[in-house]
Amino acid sequence: MKRYYHIYSLTMADIDPNNRMTPMAVLSYFQDAIGRFLSLARVSALDLVKEGATWMITEFHATFSDELPSWPGIVSVEVFLSEISSVRSHVDFIVRDNKGSIVSRGTSIWVMIDLASRRIIPCSQNQRFVDQYDEANHTSYTRYIFPFPNMTHSSPTDMYTVTPLDTDFNDHVSNRDYFRMAMAMAMADLQEPEKKMLSAVHVKFLQETHVGEVLSCFRHSNQTDILNVWLTKNGCGEVACQMVAEWRPTS
Repeated sequence: MKRYYHIYSLTMADIDPNNRMTPMAVLSYFQDAIGRFLSLARVSALDLVKEGATWMITEFHATFSDELPSWPGIVSVEVFLSEISSVRSHVDFIVRDNKGSIVSRGTSIWVMIDLASRRIIPCSQNQRFVDQYDEANHTSYTRYIFPFPNMTHSSPTDMYTVTPLDTDFNDHVSNRDYFRMAMAMAMADLQEPEKKMLSAVHVKFLQETHVGEVLSCFRHSNQTDILNVWLTKNGCGEVACQMVAEWRPTS
């Protein structure tokens, strides 16, 4: 089976005030492992840019265990292609602690796009990438339905102007920074956050945002421990990123 493994040493920047690995660190290591996996076949984002293409993530889903690793410590990250359609690719990941216990797992959806036209490139047009898929890793997925962003009768709770520090090598806001912003907004509405921990997160990346653009944040919660966050572009009102965060009481 074509799976990639990499071991990371946690840094002080990866932990929260309780000395536990943050969800942001999980996302960062997971994406780094994907890049390393694809670079072996010369189809990472840095490889594709030489051919006028790149990867864009459209969705990220993850669950987290009751006890994430602490510093100092190591985690191993396993990534693999679990499904390829005509234009979308699922990349799954599993994060384990130094005892081999699973502390986080999930899936993500990626598309390959042409940098000039911004059009999606069918997976079949890059055989180097297709060759990384192993049928033995196939997983069928049920589409996650995100709540409809009803912001008609609400006002933004926060506004943020994009700076160069928020962008990546594609020159737009990185998905990690979208996630960071959305998580910060979600926690602002959380009741007694010190007594809650993230159990699952679902993120949908919809629009590119560049330096100087303004993001408005809308938050909504139907239940005490499920929070919805929408980041919209001020100029057009389109949703750039949507996140659903699920929380549970700490043990």
